[in-house]
Amino acid sequence: MGISDNIKILRERYGLTQQELAEIAGVTNKAVSAWESGLSEPRMGAIEKIAKKYNLKKSNIIEDNGMVISDGELPYTIAAHFDGDDYTEEEMQEILKYAKYIKSKRK
Repeated sequence: MGISDNIKILRERYGLTQQELAEIAGVTNKAVSAWESGLSEPRMGAIEKIAKKYNLKKSNIIEDNGMVISDGELPYTIAAHFDGDDYTEEEMQEILKYAKYIKSKRK
């Protein structure tokens, strides 16, 4: 699992379209598509923007299995805001969906 897989996982985890991730990274949606298909890799500046936005380490995006912490768990930055609470995968998905919904109301 390399950069292309990590980017796909990150985008799916946060419910982002390729266009939304492109805007965060400062690139086109075609660039994101090329990253995910393994045709190209993001520049460090794009990786830094994505990592900063989601409070991830750059290694989470760059390294093999970077989006997998241990035992198949994925890094959740939002979980840091819920001191010590354990959430199931389904609950985290609901939290992320709700956060996206709230964000969409800003426009």
